[in-house]
Amino acid sequence: MTIRTFASDFRGENAMLEILTQKSKWSPPKLEDETIKDAIESIEQKPYDYDYLCFLSLYPYIDFLELEIRDHEVRDIRRFTLCEEYFWEYEQEEIFENRILKRDYPLHYKSSCFDEIFEIYSDKFPGWHLKKYLTRRERLLDHIHHCMKRNTIKELLYKAGLDELAAMAPKMYEINLLSSTPSEIYDGVPNRVIRAVNTEYGAKMLLQKDNREFLKKLNSRYPDVFKEALNDAQCEYLIRLKEGGLEWDEINRLFSSSRKRLSAMWIHAQFSRFILKGREHEAIRKKAKELIKVDPIYGKYLSSLEMDKISELEHYLIDKREELNQDIRRSNRKRNADWQYRDSLYVIRYPQTINDICREAVYMSNCLLTYLEAFVENDTDILLMRKADDVNTPFITLEIYQNTLLQAYHRFNRDCNEEEAEWIRGYCRKHEIYCEDYKFNWDLDRR
Repeated sequence: MTIRTFASDFRGENAMLEILTQKSKWSPPKLEDETIKDAIESIEQKPYDYDYLCFLSLYPYIDFLELEIRDHEVRDIRRFTLCEEYFWEYEQEEIFENRILKRDYPLHYKSSCFDEIFEIYSDKFPGWHLKKYLTRRERLLDHIHHCMKRNTIKELLYKAGLDELAAMAPKMYEINLLSSTPSEIYDGVPNRVIRAVNTEYGAKMLLQKDNREFLKKLNSRYPDVFKEALNDAQCEYLIRLKEGGLEWDEINRLFSSSRKRLSAMWIHAQFSRFILKGREHEAIRKKAKELIKVDPIYGKYLSSLEMDKISELEHYLIDKREELNQDIRRSNRKRNADWQYRDSLYVIRYPQTINDICREAVYMSNCLLTYLEAFVENDTDILLMRKADDVNTPFITLEIYQNTLLQAYHRFNRDCNEEEAEWIRGYCRKHEIYCEDYKFNWDLDRR
């Protein structure tokens, strides 16, 4: 059996990140066939195909085999050796990354080996700040590997306790090679923000420049957003609010209202209502015709909508329509029914279906869809104002937050005229909704 193993002649040391190099000073001893045979025989066989990490040495260097076992036969063997004086070629780094760290199915191993590795190396190298990584034990090997290799982006992040960011570290050409702190790696995003978003999705978020700028600005305005660690769902929700085109105060308010609820959502599937997976454009166009069957109004606007918006409408109106309708009905039962009102001039009511919300967002060309989750979870109240003689055409959209009028806008976020503003003030006073601070002026109300 051929064992795949690679050595490199070069590495970095006390220099710019991953640039300057030097030769390896040591090579692992050749493995005898008997050693390999004994290692294979020591494996507790599983009743299916699997990959197994078999440790041969834990100290003074870590030496292990990855065994690819199919039908109870060893089909392939890859050897990995971690030592401060032995350095891998690029090919070996890639194999380790893909086969050990980023695999789609689990590895098998003796947990006691990882426990022993942690005890040995955390005792001898406290400055490495090792963790046990109980749910992703292979990450301990990557942590040790980069601390031994030195002068890598991952070493800097691992030692700072940012393991999720280390696992998805930016490439060398994407950063300032003189970086000495996580903040410098991520274009000046404050370290407190970086620590707060140390999650799988947070790592993906930080890889994009516009997201880094967003996080910096949000932190400068509302630092309490990052006072505690965020999970994946909270990070995803922040980006959804950003992409919804909301103002800073709206982003802070909606996120703060949803923060506690989202803290229980650790599984990405729970968040599918917010984040939609990309679809092929042709498939989107084909399915978009079904939107017109839901409501003819969409036929007038599909050609002007971006693919992401059409995909979002399909998700809400076709894939999740009945589920969301039930959610909205359940949500409305918790609202003040007296706020729904009619006189000779206007009608005000809550959205009753997901189509009510979608057609309002499309016709009014506003960010109402970004408010969907907050509305469904009763974090805020949305009211649709119509002319009494044209109740089917969107006219003015209102938001009442904690019994206070925060928004009242026409199509394209145009302000109400004085007559409309006075009617809305009367409506609010009649229903004990505070409106005295609302100026019905976009520039003033957005300050």
